[in-house]
Amino acid sequence: MTLVTAVETYVGLRQSLGAVFSVDARILAAFVRTVGDVPVATITPDNCTVFCRGHGLPTRFWSRKHEALRGFFRYLVGRGQMSHSPLPEPGPRIVSTFQRYIYTRDDVIRLLDAAAQPVHPAVLIRPQTMRLMVLVLYATGLRVGEALRLRLSDVDIRDRLLTIWDSKFFKSRLVPIGTDLCRALERYRTDRVRLPLDDGDHSVFFTTRQGGAISLGRIENAFTRLLRKTCVGQRSSGHRPRLHDLRATFAVHRLIGWYREGADVQARLPLLSTYLGHVNVSATSVYLTMTPELLVEASLRFERYARPVQEASHA
Repeated sequence: MTLVTAVETYVGLRQSLGAVFSVDARILAAFVRTVGDVPVATITPDNCTVFCRGHGLPTRFWSRKHEALRGFFRYLVGRGQMSHSPLPEPGPRIVSTFQRYIYTRDDVIRLLDAAAQPVHPAVLIRPQTMRLMVLVLYATGLRVGEALRLRLSDVDIRDRLLTIWDSKFFKSRLVPIGTDLCRALERYRTDRVRLPLDDGDHSVFFTTRQGGAISLGRIENAFTRLLRKTCVGQRSSGHRPRLHDLRATFAVHRLIGWYREGADVQARLPLLSTYLGHVNVSATSVYLTMTPELLVEASLRFERYARPVQEASHA
C-alpha cells in the first residue's frame, strides 16, 4: 500500500466514525508532501524525525505531529500493512508555557451581564443565547463543541440531565445540572421552540436568530467581543482568555468549593474527571491551575491537619 492510499483510507475511516480530524488530516497531507507517495513499508525513522522536527528549535507542534503519526502508524500495524511503526519513541517532551486563564467569579458576573445587553438585529447570536452559553460552560465545564452540539432531546429538564453524545475519544456521558441552571435552560427552550425545528426534537438547542446551528468560529468571535467590552483578562500577563477556559474555571472553582466544605478532595477527583468526560484523573489535573484562591484554601486545609500534630508535640 502506498502512503497516499493509506492516508486517504485512514482519514476517511476516522471521519466516518464522527471525528472532525481536520488537524490530523492536514498533518498527514503535509507528511505525504514531504515523503512522497512511497510504499508505507519503506518509510524510515529518519523520514519521521525530519518531518516532525522541522527547522529551528523544537516547538509544541513537533509533539502534535508526532501524535498524529503515532495514531496513523498504529492503524497500519494493526491492519497488517506494516510490521512495525517507524516512528521513533518516546516522543519529544516540549515544555509548554501556556497558562489557562481562570476567571474570577466577578469576571463571570461581568461577562453574563454584558452578554445579556441588547445587540444590533444583524448580529446572529441573540443576547439570551450568548448569556446562556457562558452560563452553561461555567456551570457544567462542558467543552464548547459539546454545548454547541446539544439537541433539544439532549436537555432533560425533568431529570436535570444533559446528554453528551460521542464527544472527545468517542465517549458519551450524562451531566447532572443544578436547579437554577435547569430553570434557565427551560426558559430558553420555551423561546427556542418558536424558531424553526428542521429536525424536530433532534434540532440544535443553541441557535442563531433564524434557528440555525452556531459555528465554533462564530461563538468564539462573539465571546472575544464580550472580553473587549468588559475588559475581562485585560491585565493578564499570560495568554488571552478564551471561551474554553470556562471549562478550567469550572474545575478550579469546584475544587475550591470542596476544600471549603472540608471534603476529601483526592477521593472526589475521579468524580470530577468522569463529570468532565476525561479518560483519567491525569487529564483533569491539567485544568487545576494553582490560583491564589485555591492556594489559600489548600493552605488552610494543611493548617487544619498540621495543627493537632503541633499541639501534641508541645504537650
